[in-house]
Amino acid sequence: MHQQAKLKITIKDVARACGVSMQTISRVINKREDVSTSTREKVLAVIQQMGYQPNAIARGMRQGSKTLGVIITGLKYKGISTTLNGIVQAAERQGLSIILKELATFDAKDMHPLIDSLLSHQVRGIIYAAPEVGDNWVYVQENMNGNTPPIVFLKGNPVSAPMTISIDNYHGAYLVTKHLVEQGYRKIAHITGPLDWWEARERKRGWRQALVDSGLPVDEQACIEGDWSSEKGLYAFRELRVRFPEMDAVFAANDQTALAVLHEAWSIGISVPQALGVAGYDNLSETAFYTPPLTTIRQDFHGLGDLAVRKILQTQHDAFTTHEKLPDTIILNPELITRASTLRH
Repeated sequence: MHQQAKLKITIKDVARACGVSMQTISRVINKREDVSTSTREKVLAVIQQMGYQPNAIARGMRQGSKTLGVIITGLKYKGISTTLNGIVQAAERQGLSIILKELATFDAKDMHPLIDSLLSHQVRGIIYAAPEVGDNWVYVQENMNGNTPPIVFLKGNPVSAPMTISIDNYHGAYLVTKHLVEQGYRKIAHITGPLDWWEARERKRGWRQALVDSGLPVDEQACIEGDWSSEKGLYAFRELRVRFPEMDAVFAANDQTALAVLHEAWSIGISVPQALGVAGYDNLSETAFYTPPLTTIRQDFHGLGDLAVRKILQTQHDAFTTHEKLPDTIILNPELITRASTLRH
């Protein structure tokens, strides 16, 4: 019973006892150098006192394991499913197999059974491939204990977890909004994604800053929240036409929303791109065949998955003969794809 009690001690318990963040505890456990000597000594003392000791035998078994754990939710979204595909392909190239655990919702809080299941398979590491939505990344870290293998978090705020790989959503939104300005649009509306998603908030922030840097006003009536769906995009565009009738362009936070804008514009006789510029985000394979073809932002989801697998392997001392050293925070740059839906000139 005493050993079981030890295993139930979480990284949150240790962090609370030390008066530091969970990220700091993780850095000490992983022997990171970016922790002061005094903090390291304090954390190590508390870890010993509380019995929060990583299982060295289990860690050794994991290093020889050919299995990675992947936790995911939201597979109906193209970006998430494409990221999973990138993880699977990268794992196959490294001779690794995947154990996939799908959460029912983004806000699932009790992660103990799921993590315990992955531990029972001695996975070499865990990729948390669900983007940061609300406090979901916090829930995962609260359920970590001394036996939890390295975890890489994908598509969220770099300060929210010790090891993260994300795409620069702010920069992508900034690029597409500046492109619209360069094409002569001056009243640029934005349909966001659901704003409990970090990615959606970053895209909104990029849109806003591009307007400010271009000397254009930011009208609160020009921004309305969507939910990534075409249906909500349609309602949002109709609402924008009432609230912000002077708009001459729409930056939609994803391509499915942009598709609804294009369809509605066509159905009511608004000329795209002459009277209305329309841009999306994600570069779905179908966007080149929209009418007109859609300007959008390409994200390297396969590269994201590849980096996640390489980062997990790098945490094992015997993993890479190339001695690759990836940083704990990686942010990939997106790419602007310009097409006829915004090209006035």
